[in-house]
Amino acid sequence: MSPTTLNASNRLLSIDQLRGYAIFGMILVNSKGMFGVKIEQLSHFKDHFTYADTIAPIFMFVVGISMRLSWLRRSEVTGITATRIAMVKRFTTLVLIAFVIYMGWLWDALMDIGLAGLLAVMFIDKSPKVRAIAACTMALLYQALVSFTVYGPWIMRKVKLTEENTPYLFKWIPYQSTLFDVAINGGPFGPLSWCFILLLGTIAYDIMKSNDRQRIVTYSLSLGIGLCAAGWALSMPWGDVKPLWPITAYHMTLPFPLWSTGLCFLTLLAFDFLCDVGGIRIPTFTSVSMNALFIYIVQCVISETEAPQELITKSFEWIQKPLVESDPSLAVPLGICGILAYYGLLAALAYVLHRKKIYIKV
Repeated sequence: MSPTTLNASNRLLSIDQLRGYAIFGMILVNSKGMFGVKIEQLSHFKDHFTYADTIAPIFMFVVGISMRLSWLRRSEVTGITATRIAMVKRFTTLVLIAFVIYMGWLWDALMDIGLAGLLAVMFIDKSPKVRAIAACTMALLYQALVSFTVYGPWIMRKVKLTEENTPYLFKWIPYQSTLFDVAINGGPFGPLSWCFILLLGTIAYDIMKSNDRQRIVTYSLSLGIGLCAAGWALSMPWGDVKPLWPITAYHMTLPFPLWSTGLCFLTLLAFDFLCDVGGIRIPTFTSVSMNALFIYIVQCVISETEAPQELITKSFEWIQKPLVESDPSLAVPLGICGILAYYGLLAALAYVLHRKKIYIKV
């Protein structure tokens, strides 16, 4: 990671605000345990979709937007080969950081972003049509692995991989005990499905940069509603053809990337109307977005490291406990206030970095 300066020209406020919103959502979902908040919509489930399931796709979608923007800017200055190599290095760095942070459960946001980014690098300079075909091919390849190999029952936690049921090609994969230890977010082949969301994000940037209001609205609505409809249709049981495929990030089967990417387009359109058309700026989101990955990594280290996590939890309990004892209904509202205060501290860090024009590239 290194501090750098950031060219603020020609930025779309809606994209910065959407990125900041994604980080806010991640902090909201990831820190709920520290503040004793138990709300279904802030948790992930294997059999249905919740608010928590909207956040990681939005972050991946925005990574795609930023990746396309970065490609168009840097390739004109440094050339195609140098830009592609720089992107490979960046996404490889994210993978290495993920190996350090996600001890015991590799397949979380940074790992999926890193691997999906590496898959997308070879297509980032292609036409929207080629990128869309590549995205669909990857999502279909993942679905084929789930539908026609033991990988499907494993990712759905119905079986464990053993020497007897592991396909021959899988046996060539190194570090199997580590890579196939935890079945979340699609597991080691999940980035194929996550890459669908990322590549559609690159197409979203092409739509947004046109500055054609009618085109932005038409394409965002059409893709948003169309992808959501396709995801919902594919989730339904089709008689003897296929069973119910729940829309869940645990499995990452086709309904999830389709449905969640549709929501991403609709959310982007909402931020476009709010920010680019209405000129409204949600406080903290822009400054947080300028160091989005760094702030995300900081909150990961805090929430997953025993000492700071315990310090925050104990300090909050000291404030919360006497109030909840007198009125148990205050538990959730106080927990939400705790999360917002925690976000406020991280947002303050982002604001200071932004004011000092320090932008930490990860």
